[in-house]
This record gives sequence, structure tokens and C-alpha cells, in this order.
Amino acid sequence: MSGTYPKDVESALARQTLLDRDRVRPVDQQRPVIRMLPALRVVVLGGRSIIDRGRDVLLPLVEEIRTALDGDPLLICTGAGIRARHVLGVGMDLGLPTGALAELAGREAEQNGHLVAALLADRGVAYLGHDTVAHQLPVHLAASNAAVTNGYPPFGVHEFPAGTGKIPPHRTDTGALLLADAWGAASLTYLRDGDGVPAADRTAAELLAGPAGAAPVDVEALQTLRRTKHVRSFRVIDGTTPGNLTGALAGTPVGALVTA
Repeated sequence: MSGTYPKDVESALARQTLLDRDRVRPVDQQRPVIRMLPALRVVVLGGRSIIDRGRDVLLPLVEEIRTALDGDPLLICTGAGIRARHVLGVGMDLGLPTGALAELAGREAEQNGHLVAALLADRGVAYLGHDTVAHQLPVHLAASNAAVTNGYPPFGVHEFPAGTGKIPPHRTDTGALLLADAWGAASLTYLRDGDGVPAADRTAAELLAGPAGAAPVDVEALQTLRRTKHVRSFRVIDGTTPGNLTGALAGTPVGALVTA
């Protein structure tokens, strides 16, 4: 090979250790992070609080989503509900590790995603698996302006060990936030029942300092919110009240806003 051409691509990180954050920081903070889908609206349907409640709650929400399809693109993330809690209990009784439990719980979130996608199939909305939503979401949104995916993060057996016990620490709330931030979404809205919505706007720090189990989303999601690049806040609304989702997607201050 001729010596005219260098063997290495020019890069400020070519001979740096990525373990030394002080040396990497001047390089990885030189340019702003681009928003790949800056108009995207991400909506998270809680498994236990929304989907498990059946047609009386889910069908009105589907109609609101159907109306919203004519606006900016939508990504609907579904969570795991009571069936996942059952399988987690059986799995822990069998002594399965956290990574295996994460795989099992994510299956129910996937099933819920197929249910929601089937209800919107007449509008061309399809369920996208983790690989597809990570790499082909723009083309699917160009075809139907909305897609449904499993909000459970795809860590599987690579899931982080839990600080206490074996329940997977990264669940739907965190997975949806990571996905929204990666695509540079315009908004992120979590749908809960009335009991799961804070009485007023809060910061992530305030919620983390509160009583255990009182936060409207998983602790890992609140901790992640403090490090995100694009999604610096999200809204939690009562999805059982008709019109709340429509208002939230239109920018109306419905429910509670949680900021980084």
C-alpha cells in the first residue's frame, strides 16, 4: 500500500482512553447533539394503570390518538402490567437472575404494544420491535405518521444488577425516556390513572427526595432525566379522563410537569 494515504482516520479520540472523562470532555462537548426527529411526540401508555383497565379506558384513548394522527408524528410506547408482575413473581420464586427477569417482563410490554397497534391498524399504524424502532422509525412514520413500540428497554440479559433484590431497575418509564431522547423528541407524555399523577409540577430532585414509591415514574427514569440531552422534562397526565391526552399533545398544561 502506498504511503501517500494515512492508515488512520483523523480523530481527536483516536489515541485517547475513553475511561478518562477529563481528557474526553473537550472532544465530546464541542458540538451540540442533533435532534433526529425534532417534531416527534412520544406517548407512554402504562400497562397496569391504562391497558389492564380494558376497553372502558383504552378505547377512548385510541380514539384520541386516532384524532392526533393528523398532527406531528407520534410514537406510542406500551408498558408491562399485571401479567408481567405475575411472571416476575414466578421467576423470582425459581431463582432466575435479573437479566432473565427483564427478558420475561419485556414480553408483556410487547404484547400490549401489539394490542394497541391492532386497534390502530386501519390507519396504517404498526407495532415495531426494538431493532426496527431503533433503526427504521423515520420511514414508518413517513408511511403512517405513528408507530407503536415496546417501551421496555432492550437490555435483556445485559440489564444492570438491581441495587436491592432482583427486579429489573430499568423498565418502561426509563426505556421510553431513553428512546425519546435518542431521537430528539419534542415531548414525552406518561399516561397514568388519577392516583399516579402528582398534585403539582415537580423537579426530578424533589421526587427523588420524596418517600419511596411515591414518584409517578421509576426512580431510574428520574435519575436519567437529569442526564438527558434533549428531553429535559416530561408530563404525567391522567389518561382515564377523556380529553387529557388531546390537551397534552396540543401543549395545554394538563397534569403535572416533571423537569430535570
